[in-house]
Amino acid sequence: MSAFIIYQSVASGIATGSIYALLAISLVIIYKSTEVVNFAGGDVLMVGAYLGMLSLVYFGLPYIATFGFAALGVFVIAGGFEFFVLRSIGRRQRHGHAQVVSLVVATIGLAFMMRGVVRLFNYTEQPRRLAPLFRGPPVHFGSVILQRQDVAIIVISVLLMAVIFTFFRYTLAGKALQAASQNPSAARLIGIPVRNMRTLVWGGACAISALSGVLIGGKFLMTPDFGGDVVLLAFAAAIIGGFRSLPGAVLGGILLGVVQNFVGFYISSSAISVAPFLVIMIVLLVRPQGMLGGASILRKV
Repeated sequence: MSAFIIYQSVASGIATGSIYALLAISLVIIYKSTEVVNFAGGDVLMVGAYLGMLSLVYFGLPYIATFGFAALGVFVIAGGFEFFVLRSIGRRQRHGHAQVVSLVVATIGLAFMMRGVVRLFNYTEQPRRLAPLFRGPPVHFGSVILQRQDVAIIVISVLLMAVIFTFFRYTLAGKALQAASQNPSAARLIGIPVRNMRTLVWGGACAISALSGVLIGGKFLMTPDFGGDVVLLAFAAAIIGGFRSLPGAVLGGILLGVVQNFVGFYISSSAISVAPFLVIMIVLLVRPQGMLGGASILRKV
């Protein structure tokens, strides 16, 4: 195994894994705050990518404004979904396993609805790709060669992750969100609007997915179904890192991207789709709660 291939695999894997990590962070934030697994995460990413293309190609917005347009559009969709659908389900089914199942089914319904709405537009019939954020020759880091789009993905992803961690650790709103997710009853007693916080969580977390969609739209072909493949890898990243751990989501995403590249280089490109699930099985056998997950929580249902 040459050093060049190792370095190149790691660098390329970090670029792809950064996108998995961002989407995994979105899934983890929603799960930690509402205990709902968002099965619409991939389709939210897909809608973000198409909103990015809409603003870039049809509205002629600058590329930087494209990120804001996609994030804002998805924030409204996801926040409205939580406010009108999930909140209504929660009022009708106060407690128990049935409520969790209903909420999960609702996210699956959201996924199919968004996929169907996107297919109504003619420009989604053919696979498309967003223009790269930066054009020009590849960038050389010693012996490692990266496309400018990959460099942009890594830099933007790192900046977004830094903003997310800073928000939750150092801002009052971030601490209020954590309090509302960890102990809703106590949060209500000190005046935190728990229901509104959940709406903000859904909107904000899905906005992160939309940003991931704009980034990945310049790297992979976009179709109304491509989000489903990406979200499986994001779920794998979240499980590997620990489904309640934001740093674990980042670690899992990066690890997954690097493993995929090594498998593609040394085994076969057709084996890339199997690699994530093999890694999941190994991690779950060694550490069932994930690499950075805490102690398992037992619940009576």
